[in-house]
Amino acid sequence: MRINKSGFSLVELMVTIAVLAIIIGIAAPSFVEMMRQNTLRSQANELLGVMHYARTEAIKRRVNVTVNLTTGNGWKAEVIQPGTTTVLRSVDKTTSSVALKGSGVVAVVFDLRGRRQSAGNCFELSYYGNQRQLLIETGGALKIEAGACGG
Repeated sequence: MRINKSGFSLVELMVTIAVLAIIIGIAAPSFVEMMRQNTLRSQANELLGVMHYARTEAIKRRVNVTVNLTTGNGWKAEVIQPGTTTVLRSVDKTTSSVALKGSGVVAVVFDLRGRRQSAGNCFELSYYGNQRQLLIETGGALKIEAGACGG
């Protein structure tokens, strides 16, 4: 009488585990890089959203609106109501590892037509060697691009 045994042998199981380990070893670095790029893209979009909000408020209120950007490792953006110190909107990423290039506080001013009145027009965010830039055209148009400012 013969008994049929089904299942995997020890050799088959070891080969399967080895192949799986190789695949994970190849995929892990690209997954980490994807997560870093997503983090950078997400924070760049948050900064873009703050700028859009400030521009919209300037047009709606028909006054100049200021965005104060605190630069450095980790960043902060505050939309200030004109003539007061009232903060209309704030995004605080000071605990983040994403850096906003520059030093100190940079003010971005939008006039009542939504145009940029301040000198700075390019703001660079970086994270683990990846860069994204927020460009503010003179007419007030806002866009995010990959790469460094001036590069």
